Amino acid sequence: MTVRFWLLILSLLAVSCVEPYDPQLKGGSKYPVFEGTLTDAPGPYRFALTLSAGYNNQESVFDERVKGATMTLSDDRNRRTIFLDDGRGNFSSPTDFRGEPGRTYTLTITYQELTYRSDPELLRPVAPIDTVYTRFQSIPGSNINGEFRVFVDVNDPAAEENYYQWDWIHYEKADNCLLFRPSGTNVTYAQRCCSDCWDISRSAGQILLASDRLVNGRRLSGQRVAAAPNDDISPFYLRIGQQSLSREAYQYWLAIQNLTGNVGSVFDVPPATLAGNLRNTNTTGPPLLGYFQVSARREKIVYINRLRAPVLPFAITQFPFWNTCAACTESSYRTGQRPDGWR
Repeated sequence: MTVRFWLLILSLLAVSCVEPYDPQLKGGSKYPVFEGTLTDAPGPYRFALTLSAGYNNQESVFDERVKGATMTLSDDRNRRTIFLDDGRGNFSSPTDFRGEPGRTYTLTITYQELTYRSDPELLRPVAPIDTVYTRFQSIPGSNINGEFRVFVDVNDPAAEENYYQWDWIHYEKADNCLLFRPSGTNVTYAQRCCSDCWDISRSAGQILLASDRLVNGRRLSGQRVAAAPNDDISPFYLRIGQQSLSREAYQYWLAIQNLTGNVGSVFDVPPATLAGNLRNTNTTGPPLLGYFQVSARREKIVYINRLRAPVLPFAITQFPFWNTCAACTESSYRTGQRPDGWR
């Protein structure tokens, strides 16, 4: 589930971890919702603008895209960059544009004759990931025979407060590109991919944060950022991203993290609307939900040796292969492009 999905749910209900949940909210008002992060990694950068579904509305909160909006980014040297709209609520920066550490950026969005403007956000540097290591953890009663929990250590810079955010992406060579059941049979067949293809999984929806408040200038150790399931003996490819956060962005995501941990009981703390950093410059009109984040980014690719597991993985059911292949279709969850650092 993407962070945007949680923002839709928690910002009205108020905002929401890992599997998509569509509450089919009914009635009430709809609000524009922003999602996007500007970094110093190579672009282009893609921002999204959607409409939340009102409470008790039968439609899905994931469906409505904003049309007719504009997005303009400006920096502290008064340079303006216009993001291109694809007509479906997706906005992309020019391919040659890239965020610069030390620069301050402001995002302006116009929609339905209203103007929303972010607080100025400084692109703060971030330390590199120093060490990545794992610890095996058995999970009795689960459908995987344990997992390798992944931790990072960071040498925190002194004389400044630092806030960190992590994410990850995992690529795995696809065994097949299509499962189907021929008419008149109850047997499911698999079609091999006609070309190299990789399945993709991401940390979207997981909020992974840390502050150097207790270790300023020393080693920030044992930050858990991911887990590799013990479901195969092949090496597990993991690309870990580490980003800087402003104090305000850290507090915003920490509030979301706290809210998502306080649902499920009538005795829990009720969710509250979360104020982001995008302000309506008009005296009237709906708010714009979400947070325009500006971060420096470092990445590290690791392979986890799952042969070190003290127990063997569970056997996975294999489907018989059909005698023809299927195309590798590009999507958010599958690609035919070889991942960086793949071996």
